[in-house]
Order: sequence, then C-alpha cells, then structure tokens
Amino acid sequence: MTESQTYDEFTRGNYRELIRLAKAHYAFARFGDAATELPIVWWRHDVDVSVHAAVYLAEIEAAEGCRATYFLQLRSAFYNVLEAAVVDRVKAIIALGHDIGLHFDASAYRISGERDLEQQLSFERSIVSAAFGTEVRAFSFHNPDAITNGFRGAAYAGLINTYSAYFRTEVGYVSDSNGLWRFRPLTEVLSERANPRLQVLTHPEWWQDEPMPPRARIERSVRGRADATLAGYDRMLERAGRPNIRD
Repeated sequence: MTESQTYDEFTRGNYRELIRLAKAHYAFARFGDAATELPIVWWRHDVDVSVHAAVYLAEIEAAEGCRATYFLQLRSAFYNVLEAAVVDRVKAIIALGHDIGLHFDASAYRISGERDLEQQLSFERSIVSAAFGTEVRAFSFHNPDAITNGFRGAAYAGLINTYSAYFRTEVGYVSDSNGLWRFRPLTEVLSERANPRLQVLTHPEWWQDEPMPPRARIERSVRGRADATLAGYDRMLERAGRPNIRD
C-alpha cells in the first residue's frame, strides 16, 4: 500500500466535484440506518483541527443534496467543542441536515477492556448530545492503535463502531489522513465503483480554497484560531472600558 504524494487536488472546488462524482454512483447512507440500496457510501469527517473548516464542506454537501456525519473530538488540542464560536458552527452543520458523531481519543483514558471503553464513550456522548441537542449514533477512534484496533464489535455503548469488523472487511475504505490519500485516490475508487459498500473519511482542515502543503494548512488553522482569540480578548477589554496595554 502506498500513499499518493500529491496535495494540489485538496481544494474545496475539487471537493465539490468529488461529491458530485460520489452521488452519481452511490447513495449516501447514515450510520445506523438499514442499507436498502446498493451501492452505498458512508461519508464521514473526523474533525481533528477545525470546525470552522468543517462548515465549508457541510455547505457544499448540503448544496449538492448529500448528507455526511461529522465526528467531533472532546479532547482536541486545536479547538474547544463547547466554545461559543465552535458551538455556533456545529449547530450550523446540524441545521444543514448533517449528523454528529463522536471522535474518541482512547489515549486520554486507561482503557483495558470493553467495560472501560463503554463507560468513557457514554460519558463523552452525553456531553456532545446535551451540548447540541442531537442524537449521536456512531463513534470513530482518533489515531487507532494496537489497543483500539482490538475493539472490532459492531457497537459499544450503543454507538456504531466505524472501525468494526464489518467496516474493515465488508466495506471499502478511503481516507485523506495527513493531507494525502491513503491507499488510493478517491477519484479512482469512486469512478471504478468496485466497492458496492464504501466508507469515505475526510478531515475538513485539509480542504482549502487554494492548494497548499499539508503542514501549511494546519498552521493556517492554528494561527487563525490564535488571531481570533486575541481579537476576542481585545473586544472584551474595549467593551469593559479597561486598558489594553501592549508595550
């Protein structure tokens, strides 16, 4: 297995073309719904870095009449899922007709078996569900490792496992991890239609208006968040009539 080392195709314009290609050949499925039509695709996003970037993709999908699932991470180092600006954007994604899932970082806990896993999944699901008033149907592991790869059950804590044995063996898989296509480019997979069941994983931060190296895309997200945080601090002091000493 090799990774494509080109990144210039990761633009929002090209993303729209991928959505159009996918819907021409596949029916978009929701996690948890009975699959009655083939071929089908489960279109999923693991939101690792930027909920702001996720909104752009959600708008493209909605405009094209397609539904995706956005998996949110409670322990991301890049965003706070309960921050007001993030909450507003998640609600916008839901309003566009998309589903919310849980992107679970097992490394944050000492998980030694199914009981530990289900306890922490239930805890994190309760937060996401309460924060956004929406049903959470599925979860995905963040950075799957030797431990989490051992959890291959169809569901845990009532949440569909996107890395279950079924999805690993019966469903094709394409991912844009690290800003490059893993295994094969998505355009080829969609065009060939060799998989009657397909799971597509994308990460919103990789898709920008213009081509740029993966590291630059992450830096853009990080610096954008930092600038917004500083601007919020300045506005707070201005509203309160307090001094804002810079030197």
